[in-house]
Amino acid sequence: MTGHGDMGTGKPRASRPGMPDRPLGRERHAASGSTVAPGQPVVAVVGYPNVGKSTLFNRLTGRREAVVDSKPGATRDRRQGGAEWNGRQFQILDTGGIDEADESTLARDIARQALRAIDEADLILFVVDAAVGATPGDLEVAERLRRSHRPVIVVANKCDNADAELRAQDLWGLGLGEVVTVSALHGRNIGDFLDLIVEQLPVLDDPGDDALGRMPAFCILGRPNVGKSSILNALLGEERMIVQDMPGTTRDPVDTIIEWGDREIVLIDTAGLRRRGRMRERVEVYSQQRALDAAARSDVAIVVADAAEGITEADLAACDEAAQNHCATMIALNKWDLARPDLADLAGRVRRKSRQHPPIVACSAITGEGLDRIIPAALRLYEKSHTRLSTHDLNTALRALAEERPGPRKGKQRLSMRFLVQTGVGPPVFRMEVNDRSLMTRDYGFWIENRLRDRFGLAGVPVDIEVRSRR
Repeated sequence: MTGHGDMGTGKPRASRPGMPDRPLGRERHAASGSTVAPGQPVVAVVGYPNVGKSTLFNRLTGRREAVVDSKPGATRDRRQGGAEWNGRQFQILDTGGIDEADESTLARDIARQALRAIDEADLILFVVDAAVGATPGDLEVAERLRRSHRPVIVVANKCDNADAELRAQDLWGLGLGEVVTVSALHGRNIGDFLDLIVEQLPVLDDPGDDALGRMPAFCILGRPNVGKSSILNALLGEERMIVQDMPGTTRDPVDTIIEWGDREIVLIDTAGLRRRGRMRERVEVYSQQRALDAAARSDVAIVVADAAEGITEADLAACDEAAQNHCATMIALNKWDLARPDLADLAGRVRRKSRQHPPIVACSAITGEGLDRIIPAALRLYEKSHTRLSTHDLNTALRALAEERPGPRKGKQRLSMRFLVQTGVGPPVFRMEVNDRSLMTRDYGFWIENRLRDRFGLAGVPVDIEVRSRR
């Protein structure tokens, strides 16, 4: 396991701010450079802001993972999800709106990510609001698509009735070929639309083994503006996430598959975690829930903290949120180039206030210092979380703990721990048999949990102990 505050003495690896001279992990490429499951073609959903792209993404993937809001700009990064129709599997990339007239830095970053998705796609779904018709912004996007030389399906969205479908025929004037009328919100014509998508998808080589379900998944959690996306970009060696000084630029969890040595890993970037009382917009509430959902489907949460602020109560709360979702945790203390707090003191504070005792890795997304320790530390946590301990070793430890601190007493009866066995992994689950379960106190149970964590090197790993009365 990585010790608290484990830092090397190597020199900074980055040749320019924010980007290492080579990616620490190699992103897996398939279908023109897209980070997707092997053998699956890529479909990109693009268009002007607020035409229903994320609603269509949710409809096609059968999930509600993309943030949907009436305000334009709710989607900012590329969002990836899997879809299947008539036995054919493919990947869908949801993108932010392309608005050539908006010259703000954020709008340009969003558009750049969308244009990269176009370059990666095997098929493009150009979404237009049929209720409005082709706007000047739609015409500009159409011109971009013509220059991409990619196959395009024009999707006239928000066609809730026959009259709307009739008006949508004017979109043939975009000169991009076939126009399909759908209502992503209500599911109108979605089956016929999927038939057309499958017909136009290229056939890629089948790798013969779907390894996605067996990949370790690491999510990046933390407060807004602590450098979560910067760390991911530095690990990948490319500007994969939109990064700005203003907090909250990431809204949806974004999955990226990388190769680390001989292993493939899923990295999930998430929106910043805020205190519930400070979430003013509905979209922030949705983003918060998506971040917690990302932790629930991850094996390890890399909680990013700001070295200049130290490890705050909010950082520890993020660790607790991940633990409640059965996710192992570690802390990446970012911005190490700006401040170097006492790591021993921070480690002691974390140990006192966090049940999981997450390990700490100090790093800097700007200089690259310590970044090469993050993934190995997360992999060690993943392996520890999936370790199965022998029943003999567990009961030897249990007897030692009973001698160190006898169980609680109630009247003349004292808690007696009889037997301990592991019943699950990822994270480890144990069943303890005692003489009377009602004698187990919360304080004593936490003490047992922490002692087992220390004895078997499970710092940062959730430990679930089910206590049963022996009959």
